Amino acid sequence: MVHFIPTTNEANGVDVANLFLTDVWKLHGLPRKTISDRGPQFTSQFLKQLHKRLDIKPSCSTVYHLQTDGQTERLNQLVELYLRHYVSHRQDDWVGLLPLAEFAYNNGVNVSTGKTPFFANYGFHPKFAVGDKEGQGLAIADNHVEWLQKGYDKLKAALTVSQERMKEYYDRKHRAPEEIKVGDQVWLDNQNIQSQRPARKLAAKRIGPFKVLAKIGKQAFKLELPHTLKIHPVFPVALLSLKGDNPYEQGPPQPPPEVTPEGDIEYEVEQVQDSRCHRGKIQYYVKWLGYNEWTWEPYEHLTNAPELITDFHRRHPRALRHPQVPKPPRT
Repeated sequence: MVHFIPTTNEANGVDVANLFLTDVWKLHGLPRKTISDRGPQFTSQFLKQLHKRLDIKPSCSTVYHLQTDGQTERLNQLVELYLRHYVSHRQDDWVGLLPLAEFAYNNGVNVSTGKTPFFANYGFHPKFAVGDKEGQGLAIADNHVEWLQKGYDKLKAALTVSQERMKEYYDRKHRAPEEIKVGDQVWLDNQNIQSQRPARKLAAKRIGPFKVLAKIGKQAFKLELPHTLKIHPVFPVALLSLKGDNPYEQGPPQPPPEVTPEGDIEYEVEQVQDSRCHRGKIQYYVKWLGYNEWTWEPYEHLTNAPELITDFHRRHPRALRHPQVPKPPRT
C-alpha cells in the first residue's frame, strides 16, 4: 500500500518525521524498518536518534547497491509518469491530484500479487460509486461529484498507461536498433533538451513525433525537427522510440490554416498555458490547434483568442497579464 505525500526539497529531518506521523504512522503504527536514499533528511542526527528511540531500523541505499531502494525508485518513476499525464503546464495542480491518485493506485490490481493493495491490507475493496443525478440538486455539489468521478476514471486510465509505458521503456533499451528505419515517425526523449517548465520531473519525457530522415552509423538517426528546436538533429537510438498505434500517443491531424476576409492566413489557438515578460513584452505560451508544438507568442499575435487568454487569467490570476487584457472579475 502506498501513500503519496507532497513535500519539498527543503524539508529537514523534523519535517520528515512529522510527515511520517501525520500521513503514515497514525494509519499503520510504527514500522520495524525503513528504506530510503541517502538524502540529508534521512541521514540527519535527529532522525537517527528518533529511529533508535522508536526501535526502527533505518536502511539506506548506496551508490553501489541501488537495489536496496529499487522498489521505491520504481514506484517513484511510476508516480512521475502517472502525474505527468494530467498536471497542467504551470505544474500548480499536482498536489490536488495526489489523494485521488493514491486511492486509484491502492485500488488497482498489482501485477505481482494479483490483488489490490487495499485488499491485501484490509481484506476488502473500499467503496467508490457515484449515483445518478436526480432532479434539481445543488449545482456546486453535483459539479464536485462529477469532478471526483472524472478525476478517478482519468487517474485509473493514467495508471494503466504509466505501467505500460514503464514496460515500453524497458523494452526500448533492449531492442535492436534496426527496428527504426528512414521515414518512420519517432518520439524523442527530452532528457537533454531545455524546458520552460519549472519541475523537470513532471514535464513530458518525450516530444514529437518526428520523421526519421537518415540513419547515421549503426546507433544514431537524423530527425526532421521544427525550427523552434535549435539543436543538432542527430540522436542515438536509445533516445528514440517508434510512434506506434497506441491511442494515447496519437497526435491530432494538422488542419489547414483559416483565411481571413482580408486574405491573411490565420491559425487557431487551442490552449493558453503560461505567460512571461520577454524583452519588455508580455508573451503567452500557446498550443496551436492541430499541432504538437507549443510556442511563446506576443499578445499582438493572439488577437483571435481573447476568450482563451481571459480564461487563462481567470485560472491563474497571479500570472503576468498584458495591459490590454481585462482583469478577471473577483469571485
